[in-house]
Amino acid sequence: MNAESNVQDLQAVSQHVLMCTERIKLLEAEKRTLDPAGERFRMLSSEIEALGEEIRSVSRAETGLARDLAGQPGVPTVAEADKAQRDETA
Repeated sequence: MNAESNVQDLQAVSQHVLMCTERIKLLEAEKRTLDPAGERFRMLSSEIEALGEEIRSVSRAETGLARDLAGQPGVPTVAEADKAQRDETA
């Protein structure tokens, strides 16, 4: 796999992690208003747990991509790659 492809994969993984964490934040905010003994509370807890496991899984993939990129010169950060991609489509 080439560096550009790895960076694109890192962008996708990073975006996925951000989306999952935002979802967790929303679910947790709702859960805080609920009766801990209620069914909705348990459902939200389960969904939060599943999202946490998903984050762990994709983060493991992200670590592998970072290892593949280690030592390669001129690799942009994910934020830099995102900006370059936005600039190309503008």
